[in-house]
Formats: sequence, structure tokens, C-alpha cells
Amino acid sequence: MASPQPPFDPRYYRRYRSRSISGPIVLVAIGVAFLLGNMHVISPGQIAWMFATWWPLLLILLGVIRIVEYTIARSQGGPAPRFGGGGVVLLVLFIVIGLSASSARHWNWQAVGDNIDVNPGWDGVFGQKYDFTQEVSQALPADGHIQIDSDHGSVTVHVTDNGDAPVKLVVHRHIAAESQSEADKYNARQNATITADGNTLRINSGENQAHVQVGFVMGPRLVSDMEIWAPRKAPVQVTAAHGDINVTQRDADVKVSTTHGDIQVSQIKGNVEATSHKGDIQINQISGDVHLDGKADDVTLSDISGIAVLDGEFFGDTKLSHIGKYVRFHSTRTEMELGKLDGDLSMDSGDLHVTSVTGPFEVHTRAKDIRLEDISGPITIENSHGEIDLHPKAPYGDVNVSNHQGAIHVVLPENAGFKVDARSSRGELESDFALNVTRTGEDRVAEGTVGKGGNKLQLTTDHGTIEIRKG
Repeated sequence: MASPQPPFDPRYYRRYRSRSISGPIVLVAIGVAFLLGNMHVISPGQIAWMFATWWPLLLILLGVIRIVEYTIARSQGGPAPRFGGGGVVLLVLFIVIGLSASSARHWNWQAVGDNIDVNPGWDGVFGQKYDFTQEVSQALPADGHIQIDSDHGSVTVHVTDNGDAPVKLVVHRHIAAESQSEADKYNARQNATITADGNTLRINSGENQAHVQVGFVMGPRLVSDMEIWAPRKAPVQVTAAHGDINVTQRDADVKVSTTHGDIQVSQIKGNVEATSHKGDIQINQISGDVHLDGKADDVTLSDISGIAVLDGEFFGDTKLSHIGKYVRFHSTRTEMELGKLDGDLSMDSGDLHVTSVTGPFEVHTRAKDIRLEDISGPITIENSHGEIDLHPKAPYGDVNVSNHQGAIHVVLPENAGFKVDARSSRGELESDFALNVTRTGEDRVAEGTVGKGGNKLQLTTDHGTIEIRKG
């Protein structure tokens, strides 16, 4: 006869309730996956893809283990293994991570990396690096121009002084893969081409879209650096998605465009058009005009015989020097036009410094400290929250300066003649010249004629001092 079971005792329930083994089993499964990754049986990308796809199976496994543990415990008359508050928190966190991974599985992670300018290098994340080289040549049609297209990789255009020489393309292809055989197979599918289309010679790096990975599947990563040797007088157009562009020594127009990469163009006897979305730009020694648009970091233009037009957003330092005709600059924050730039212009987020301009100078901006030196021509400035320091050069034109919450300093020759209309609201007004300064409430006003008169000096500011000094 079976002995009767003892009555239920809560102390016994709390003391002898065992822990569930579901957590350790799940940890073992995760550990095995990462071990296979370290042993290169599966790639890290495959691990991520497997988790993003199959993580609900871990929940199913966890539930099955709990059901089995509960059934065994009840058949033995004891309490089921506990699942505490910490386990509930970890379970919720696991579900959130799994849902996020499933959503991220459909993203183009390579494009994300490109757009935020992430360069993982060749550190083994995408596999071992393998290098390949391909060379192609093609005769240039009569009066032909060259169109170059690149997806991932730099483009360098060299000059060939022999005008009858064919255009030569050398592709330095770098592939990251798990093995040499995998890299060889992938390289075999790439085929750089040069094709004639009328008088246009089209050059393509030969990259196909197989290397663009969607989700966590990390296949081979491809970069194709191109070098092109072309006759000096052939116009060149380069379009690159991700990579630097370098074009030098051409006696023809050049047009370049890149989404992510630096641009260098120099020694061009012709016009230059450049479009950028991210990267530094250097353009120098150009006999024609330069047009720059898009978005860029640091911009340097020098020794431009024609005009220089900059239209876009420039987030770094902008430096211009020796612009032969005039400069026009447009961004969401600054509108600027100036005549021939014999000296230098440097501008960043908080400062604008210009020296030696022949002709008019006009700028509309905000939150900049502005310093102009040796400006011979009319000057128009509209600014706010910054100081303005002017040193016009004779013969100078009319000066019209309006500043909001900032000082204005003007230095003029001792023998200068001009008409003054200056007003400072809630500030001071000082002059080394004999001017009639009146005070009306918080305003300081100076009006009059200095010397023989002449050009007009109109200065207006609030919450700032106006100084008119002899230089």
C-alpha cells in the first residue's frame, strides 16, 4: 500500500524548485554557431543571416523545453523549474533583437556603409584579399571623347602625348573572398570593356551587381581601380559611384562626378565641371571656367583663368586663390559674388577672409566674422552675429554694410574723401575723421562729408560698435 503524500508546504516549494535548463541549451546552440564561424565553416554574414531568419526556432525550442520540464515535474509531484523576472526580461530583449535583425535582413548593408562613409578595409571581415589585373586597349574615334563609368574604385586618367596611340585601360581589381578559388570564379565574371559608340569611347570597369549584398549575406567584395591612358586632346567625362577621381594634363574639357570620393583635377586647357556628394575637391591650373556643384567637404580652387562657380553645400574649408574673372558662390547659408580674385579667399563655418579683389564684392551670410582687405570696388555686406572688418583699397566704390548684433570696423586712407551715413543702435560709434555724431536715445548716428566727398559709406548695425579709422 502506497504511503500517503505529505501535505503541500510552501517552504518546500521555494527551497527545492530547480532552475530551468532551457537557458543553457540556447547558449550552447549560440556558442556552436559562433564556433563554426571562428573555424570558417560558415561566415559571420551567414551567422547573422541565420539568426535573422531562424531566431523564432529558439523560442520554439525554449517553449518545448519548458513544456517537457513542466510535464516531468508534475508527474513526479514536484514544482516545475522556475522562470524568474530576469529570465522574462532577457526573453523580451531577445525578441526585440530578433525582430530588429529580421527587419535589418532586408537592408542593403553595403549601401548603408557607403552612405555613411564606412570603409572596413581588408581586415578579414569580408575574407582574404586577392588581387587581379586586366588590360584592354581600343583606338579612339576621330574627334572622339571618352566616357568612363566606375562603380567601386578609383579612376586615374593619364595623358598620352601620341595622339594616334590607342586608349589603354588597366584595371587593378581587388576581391575579398573566403578562398582563392572563390575569388577566381568571381573575377572570371568581371570583364572591363572599351566600346566605340559613334565618336564616344565608353570605358566600363566591368563590375556586375553580384557584389552588392542585401541583408547579412556577405559574398565577395569587389573594388576595381582603373588607370586610363588617353590622348591629351580628347575630352573626358568620368562618373564614379564610390571612389576617387584624378584627371591631369588635358587640352580639352573635363567633366567628373562622384557620389563618395575625392576629386583632383589639374593642368587642364579647357573647362571643368565637377559634381560631388561627399569628399574633398582640389582643382587647379585651369585655363577655362570651373563649375562645381553638389556637396563636398574641403574645397580648394587655384589658378583658374576663367570664372569659378560654386553651387551647393560645402561643409569643410573653402579656399580660392587667383581666379581670373569672377567668383560666384551659392549655398543655403551664403550668397557671394566678387570680381577678379588676385589674392586669396578662405571660408569655413565661422569665418570669411578675402584679400586682393579687383571689382565688386557682395556677400549675404550669417554668423560669420568677415575680414576684407584690399578690395577695390563697390562692397555690399549683409551679415548677423559676427564682426565685420573692412580695409578697402583705392579706388574703392560705395560701401554698404548691414550687420545684426555685430561690430563694424572700417579702415580708410587718411586722405580719403567720402560721404558717411552710419547708424549704431544700442552700440557705440567712433570715428578718426571729423564727423558729426548725434545721439538719439540708444542710437548713435554719424552723417556728413569727409574731404571732397565721393563714394558713399553706409554702415548700419544693432548691438554693436561702429569704428571708422584712418589707416
